[in-house]
Amino acid sequence: MNRTDLAYQVSLTLGDHIEDFDIDAIVDDLIENHDGPLNSIDDIEDTAYWATVEKHNTTPADETSDDGSDNIAWLGWQAGTLVHGEGPEVMVLNHQEDGHTSEVMPSMSLPLSLDADHDAMVKAAETALQADGWEIVGEWDAVDTGYTVKVRRA
Repeated sequence: MNRTDLAYQVSLTLGDHIEDFDIDAIVDDLIENHDGPLNSIDDIEDTAYWATVEKHNTTPADETSDDGSDNIAWLGWQAGTLVHGEGPEVMVLNHQEDGHTSEVMPSMSLPLSLDADHDAMVKAAETALQADGWEIVGEWDAVDTGYTVKVRRA
């Protein structure tokens, strides 16, 4: 597939929000990070695709979403709530006004044990989020399953 066709497929997935993303940068990342020939964006795992797209969101950081949604980082440390189940994990979820939630950054295991100090878990989560291009907005809040904090693209 040529670059133009790939950019067209990406643009179709963005719908009315096409102006909020750097399509060239998305295409560059998709090509660079895909092993083997890329025949369609369908060749890319869904979570990885949307993480790449979100990474190239050009909406100014102070601008609130038109749909009222918030990106929330969740630091999970309770064994029964974890995706990987071996240690604390951090992920970013998009909470929408209509109650729907979508995963923006897939769950990432942190290099700590579940019995680690919670301050150390928060520091590790912040490091992982920053490495993935997220900026912390506000303070961490304790919830039943760990901690949450509002985040935005840096």
